[in-house]
Amino acid sequence: MNTSLMKTDVEKVIDGGFCVGCGGCAAIDNGINMRFTDTGVYEPIISEVTNPKIDEVCPFSNKGPHENELANPSLRKSEEDKLGTYLSLKAGYDQYEASRLNSSSGGGASWILKQLFDQGHIDKVIHVKESEGQGKLFKYTVSSSIEEINQGAKTRYYPIEISEVIDFVKKNNGSYAFVGVPCFVKTVKRLALVDQDFAKKLKFTISIFCGHLKSAAFGESLAWQLGVEPDNIKKIDFRHKISTLPANNYGVEVIDSESKVYVSPMHSLLGKDWGMGAFRLKACDFCDDIVGELADVSFGDAWLDKYKGDSKGTNLIIIRNEVIKRIFEKGLLDKTFYTEDIEAEQIVKSQNASYRHRRNGVKYRVEKYKKKSNWYPVKREFSNLGKSNFADKLNWDFRAWYSQKTHEYFLDAKRKEALSIYIDFVKKGSFIGKVLQKFVRLYKRIR
Repeated sequence: MNTSLMKTDVEKVIDGGFCVGCGGCAAIDNGINMRFTDTGVYEPIISEVTNPKIDEVCPFSNKGPHENELANPSLRKSEEDKLGTYLSLKAGYDQYEASRLNSSSGGGASWILKQLFDQGHIDKVIHVKESEGQGKLFKYTVSSSIEEINQGAKTRYYPIEISEVIDFVKKNNGSYAFVGVPCFVKTVKRLALVDQDFAKKLKFTISIFCGHLKSAAFGESLAWQLGVEPDNIKKIDFRHKISTLPANNYGVEVIDSESKVYVSPMHSLLGKDWGMGAFRLKACDFCDDIVGELADVSFGDAWLDKYKGDSKGTNLIIIRNEVIKRIFEKGLLDKTFYTEDIEAEQIVKSQNASYRHRRNGVKYRVEKYKKKSNWYPVKREFSNLGKSNFADKLNWDFRAWYSQKTHEYFLDAKRKEALSIYIDFVKKGSFIGKVLQKFVRLYKRIR
């Protein structure tokens, strides 16, 4: 516990339910350990606060620099203030088909990592890979070869934390690239400000566009619907490509402990609706960075009419680093990675739902906390949001309640070994959600 009379911001983050479980605090304070909870998320357990700089590292603390302060001021900014700063905007894909098919989208993240590795810019990659024999499906690891980098392809909708891998970096020399979602990139950027040795070793950061993070229960709920109980999951692929379907209509593949394979289109499973937010972390409702504004390069899904018909997948790419920009330009010339220019408004369009929920919605949620004088993570202010209406607020409130309840109902289902407990709740919640959506659209038409 903290022996001082004043609470650290990290403790306020934990107490308020705003912790994303990144492990940044535990990475620099030996008095903090990360625990995997019954609901399938990581949380810090504080025995003693020994390093006050934890507040400067935690991505939801108010005592470290925010995204605008951490961004490179020399780069241009999108007019809508939604993409952060950047050098260039692209859409593209790995021209080596096997690599593209093994990716969640166009294979861009794995391709750029291999290029950085081959060209000597880095010799190690910090990224998420499958975790064998540790009771969890995925974890952050360090790769030091192309073969290992390839094992880190694909998006993982699963909780992970960085304290163990940061400890490795501290004890081992090297030039590292870090791959993570926006809040995790923010954590390592803040960490680099308080740890000069880590800053010297961290050469590049790569982000994946993020709608929100999930608990482990998300994957377990999908697998259980396919007939694989939570304790019987050996592997899961959340972004299994189906050649007969558009890129945004992907499937899920589950392998059980006896190596039997189960595959289903994601759209046929309950709880998959990203907007409804089953198993979403509360912290994600207070995050306003969708595209990884602080990373040297960010990758998203090109789920736009022009690209989504290609089931092999295409990336949206936001480049903020000259070295990476030149590598992509060379990739186009030598026909190893195809790219074409894309407008900022198109990238924003692909993420419209996230911007509504995590710009307008965040503003609304922050205002609610202000009125109650409760502690909350202070967020950036955006001048072009407009005023949210009654129907939007009703919808956001319902989805926040629904997200929280999915954690509770699924845990109850696991304890009672009855999937129907979760299924019945999700069916009712989905029905109410659809009714609310219709009401929102009607309300906007008649106003």
